[in-house]
Amino acid sequence: MGPTDAASVRHSPSTWRQPCPAPASAERSALTEALAQRVLALGPGRQLVGIDGFTAAGKTSFGHELAAHLAVSGRPVLRATLDDFKNPWKDRHLYDRESGEGYYRNAYDYDAAKRLLLDPARSPEAASCALCSIDPLTQENHAADTTPLAPDSVLIVDGVFAFRPEIDAY
Repeated sequence: MGPTDAASVRHSPSTWRQPCPAPASAERSALTEALAQRVLALGPGRQLVGIDGFTAAGKTSFGHELAAHLAVSGRPVLRATLDDFKNPWKDRHLYDRESGEGYYRNAYDYDAAKRLLLDPARSPEAASCALCSIDPLTQENHAADTTPLAPDSVLIVDGVFAFRPEIDAY
């Protein structure tokens, strides 16, 4: 497929969204292209790709770059971040926000991430999913704002603690 056949990339409605950066280098572009080819080589059907790393490590930028390479193939691509599935600010007093342990154990609403995003993305019967639960800046609830899921959608999710027991099965 050529660039005119490219699918669009659907992003979360969150105000937290970062723009897609310009390629950092030819080497990085080659890496994201090679990774896109590996994802496509997994075959048809829905694919879920997780990107984990430290805060400000470049997870979101990398995810956006990967999404752009995948979209060129014509596959529908959805972009989400676990930051859009954190517990609401109103509940922050309920847990320790100062320690890494408190953040690890309580910052994210993994039940919402599974129910609204990950379970639908894995279910061939699901026709849509939500790419955002609670906007981390405005605290607006976007759980009802759904995005269509095609049979061959690729969902790319980035986040701190993206690989942990609660969601590792995805």
